[in-house]
Amino acid sequence: MRGGPCASCVWDDAYGMSATISHRRGLAYVLISAVCFSLAGVLIKIIPWNPISINGARCIFAIIPMYLYLRATGRRFHVNKQIIGGAVLDFAMLETFVIANKLTTAANAIVLQFTEPIWVILLAWIIFRSRPRRSAVVASFVVIAGIACFFYDSLNAGGMLGNILAIVSGVAYAGVFLLKESPECDFECAAILGFAACFVAGIPFYPQETLFTPEILVTIVVLGVVQLGFAYFFLSKGLDVVSPVTASLTSTIEPLLNPILVAIVVGETIGPISIFGAVLVVGAATAYNIYAARTG
Repeated sequence: MRGGPCASCVWDDAYGMSATISHRRGLAYVLISAVCFSLAGVLIKIIPWNPISINGARCIFAIIPMYLYLRATGRRFHVNKQIIGGAVLDFAMLETFVIANKLTTAANAIVLQFTEPIWVILLAWIIFRSRPRRSAVVASFVVIAGIACFFYDSLNAGGMLGNILAIVSGVAYAGVFLLKESPECDFECAAILGFAACFVAGIPFYPQETLFTPEILVTIVVLGVVQLGFAYFFLSKGLDVVSPVTASLTSTIEPLLNPILVAIVVGETIGPISIFGAVLVVGAATAYNIYAARTG
């Protein structure tokens, strides 16, 4: 008579099923984060405020979910050199991105910020002397070609400056990822400190705003709590389970969904050359991530 399943086999099956469920949950968290982040373009466009006022106001609301998550995980807010460094990079990334959204198209801003993986490669080469592989060099040249398309399609001064600031935002974002390698840099503490710095930077600009309709105020709250706070929360939860490469691939929906929402709500579109540039940037970053995952 055949005996029942051995205890170790049952345990292995249960563990494997649990790991699969956990991985799927992590992917869902990253996907929700990307959707939240993708709301930035359309929400920033419909608020008739100075971009520094918008960013500062939303950041004060973004602190709430981040702090609650910090406390829920049994940690306390603290500061050290690495956290201050992360906060400075967060501040630079957020400020330049919102200003870029006002100066250039939302599609340009998000896609040029999405060049972040390439800046990680280049910064790691410069700072840590980590020589990039040939695939990384090829991907970098393709991304640079995509960036050139955006600049060719935005020859006016405002569009040009917006594109430059979007790239600066991508470089700062890359710095955030590199600094996260330090065990002493707490992601949530750095984010909270960076949000607070953005709020303080906006203080001189708040009195200049004259429109405070209920619609604008609700949009500011949604920008802070959902688009920024929840996005950081779900990204942090997702990165606890899935690899950064998997998270990056899943987040590809952000530069695709962002301009679609803007086009539907605001009617803002981009030219064919910029569309080609977007294909180069997003395609090169995605292809490199897939290749890196397969080759370890």
